[in-house]
Amino acid sequence: MTLHQKGTLVALAAAMLAACSSSSTTPPTKPAAKPLYIAYTAIGASDAVGYGASVPCTTASPALGAADPTCPEAGADGYVPDIVHDLAAYGFVASLQDLGYSGAVIGPDIEATVNMYDSIEGPNACQPRPPADQYPANFLQNELPDVNPSATLVTIFAGGNDTNGIVNAIACGAGGATVASQTAFITQEVTAFGNDFATLVGGVHELAPKATIVVANIPNFANVPFALEAPAALRQALQAVSVSIDVDVINTVVANGVPVVDVECNPQSYNPANFYTDGFHPNDAGYALLAQLFVQQALANYPAAPLSQCSEQAVSSASVRARAAAAAIKLPVPIGRPMNLLRGAY
Repeated sequence: MTLHQKGTLVALAAAMLAACSSSSTTPPTKPAAKPLYIAYTAIGASDAVGYGASVPCTTASPALGAADPTCPEAGADGYVPDIVHDLAAYGFVASLQDLGYSGAVIGPDIEATVNMYDSIEGPNACQPRPPADQYPANFLQNELPDVNPSATLVTIFAGGNDTNGIVNAIACGAGGATVASQTAFITQEVTAFGNDFATLVGGVHELAPKATIVVANIPNFANVPFALEAPAALRQALQAVSVSIDVDVINTVVANGVPVVDVECNPQSYNPANFYTDGFHPNDAGYALLAQLFVQQALANYPAAPLSQCSEQAVSSASVRARAAAAAIKLPVPIGRPMNLLRGAY
């Protein structure tokens, strides 16, 4: 049930009470309008912190760390405080619990895998990540336990760091040297992601049973600005992982009544004007768009289902797609400047 549907039930109950009292000889006094309160909890990584925004949420360090749970009070930008502001435009007063943690992946299994392989271009290439360069947290252990039991809205945005970490692991040889073996590795990791995602959504529902849960899928990372200059095989791996996470995992929760924000098939998810200078994180405009999409799905009577197919799911260049179709990532090989963006966790 979305927030709009819950609000409709409240309004209907109020109308019934007013009708019951209309037979009184004394005209009823119209009560003052009361604000509609929402207890909002955000689960995410650096996007929930607002990395790339003009004013990100306060964290333990500029790049990594958990967000200040009351981000809007600091005047921060990013989609999480933007959701609070957008809800206010609909007459809601929202309290915020921002659990965003920069660098987080979805679960401890993915965290262990991606931390086995440091950036292929760094001085510690493909060796276990040193503590200072590790993916530092995961949603299941570091965010889910802290969900507010009284939350009435919970948003989840997962998969970006997981995609980067899995592709870097493939580049380091984790999936072997053939298309078949790398495909099997991707299937294995996406299956692990799916199990963790189901645990996360189910855990939120158990901890906050009154909450409307809204999740977002992720863009096809082969087509976002940071990847456009990458070699064909790397873009193909980014496409394979991110699209599989969407189609095989995140989009499937609509069957359980969970609204999905379709980031993947929205052309604006690939507009360079909506990205921070790193070509990976949104900027203020991108975060504002994401907030609007979350709020639309949260308030809709009938939330739109994500598209099962769209042009954005393919690698954007037909020539790149043709070259990559028969190519595996072969090592050792320099894979270009964009992979340097995988060196740290976001």
